[in-house]
Amino acid sequence: MTRGGIGAARVGKALGLVPRQVRLAARTGLLAQHQDGTFDADAVARAAADPGPFLTALQREEPLTATEAAHRLGISRERFRRVARAAGLAVVDRVRVSRYGRDLEVRYYRTADVDTLHPHIAADRELREAARTVSRSLAATKAAATRAHNRERAANARRYLATLAPDRQTDPADVIAFACALARLHGTAPARLRRFMADPRVRDIAEIADQCRYKPDEIADLLTTSTPRAIAALRALARPHRVWATLGVPAEDIAHRVPSIDHHISTDLLHELATDPPRWLLELHADRELEHASAAVTRWLDREWHAQQRRAEAVCRAAEAVIDQLADDAVAELFALPVEVVVELRPRSNKWTTAYVEELLHTRPLWLRSLALARAEIARRAAARTRRETARSQRRLNWRRTWARALSVPLDTVPDTVERPTPAALHTAQTDPPPWARPH
Repeated sequence: MTRGGIGAARVGKALGLVPRQVRLAARTGLLAQHQDGTFDADAVARAAADPGPFLTALQREEPLTATEAAHRLGISRERFRRVARAAGLAVVDRVRVSRYGRDLEVRYYRTADVDTLHPHIAADRELREAARTVSRSLAATKAAATRAHNRERAANARRYLATLAPDRQTDPADVIAFACALARLHGTAPARLRRFMADPRVRDIAEIADQCRYKPDEIADLLTTSTPRAIAALRALARPHRVWATLGVPAEDIAHRVPSIDHHISTDLLHELATDPPRWLLELHADRELEHASAAVTRWLDREWHAQQRRAEAVCRAAEAVIDQLADDAVAELFALPVEVVVELRPRSNKWTTAYVEELLHTRPLWLRSLALARAEIARRAAARTRRETARSQRRLNWRRTWARALSVPLDTVPDTVERPTPAALHTAQTDPPPWARPH
């Protein structure tokens, strides 16, 4: 310790401060320091003679975290952060800590600055209260508009549902659909109507009835009124198998064209359709006949193809005992193609072996099914052959260039039949050059 200065330990003992408070007093200028870090003896003596003002000033300089500051002001930490951000409260220190497996930044605020936030807190409280008042007013307005909209929607739905209500002229399928929709909405259905509950029309009508906002008692009254009519209408329905037997088309094909429920239609409507079929029913009949004819032709073609395959296999088996390969004219006759086309379609072995022909008969590739497809296959093979030859020539040229560079000879002296320039081959050639690489 230099002359005229007091160390931090003696200052803390004289003023009753811990080392952190001594450092805080020095940093905030409450205690003067010399250049060597010691404290001025006169300043320490003045603080010790009247410690009240000094400790009060030191307390105002204490750093507080957000939690401590919020506790001091009697507010939540979220409100303190919001008010501090709005008031532009200065951060006196930042410390990074690792907590709960995360790196966090702890901010410290000056106590004196924190105490100045009381007006801002009052303003924030008033602002939040005003915002809540406005929000409640807007919510009330929105709720009133929603209720008015719901009432109007319910009134429109009730008017529309009234048009769906059955009367004496209503088709039996519509009567049953209306009663099933009310039963779906009510949650209970008569046993004789349960098989119709999954029909899409029932679901659609139930959604409309749900928008009517009926009370449970009102729904029960409507269901009580509609159920006897629906049960009586069951006797006037024709089942799907009867519809198919009478009209010749499946019931599901006409269900979307006439009043129906679960592919059941009324017997009167069925008699009318059978007596005077409309145009769409005649078109359905024509489509069914066309499907039957197409299926019959497909079956016949399939039988013919299998018969042809069996005949061809028999020919192949008979020929296999004599020769192991077939001539071009025999293959041409077998596949019903010209001989010149069959010659171009030879495999890479240039032989029509019986095993290969049998494989073609089993797989039946596209290029054997018509002359046009066969010519397209010939063109494709020619193009592929040209690409292979071009690639082979380019590869051979690259090999020759590699040999020419490795042995320092002209490119023309490297033969076309030279082998691939692998590292081992190049090393051998450099040690013992081949005849074409030796100087003449």
